[in-house]
Amino acid sequence: AAAFGRWAVDSVHLDIADEAGQRAEALDAVALGFVATACIHPSQVAVVRQAYAPDDDEVAWARKVLDAARSNQGVFRLDGRMVDGPVFRQAEATMRRAAASTT
Repeated sequence: AAAFGRWAVDSVHLDIADEAGQRAEALDAVALGFVATACIHPSQVAVVRQAYAPDDDEVAWARKVLDAARSNQGVFRLDGRMVDGPVFRQAEATMRRAAASTT
């Protein structure tokens, strides 16, 4: 979906009382590139928001990639790793998730 500029929203977790399962599914959805997870109960919202919020290390990595991209054209190496379009877009998505988690 993301490759075509579409948002992908993960499906609901039906077991409302299963917070650990909800968290695991939401973390998996983030790793797969979903932009959100649908909730069926208010108690699920905080768990999902926490799962989508990047930690400090992820934000620092994303900032570093985006800063390096300003002075590099195309594919480049950063800390011994290749940075190309998909990695750059992942960094942008991480920063969007960081901004959303502060609102």
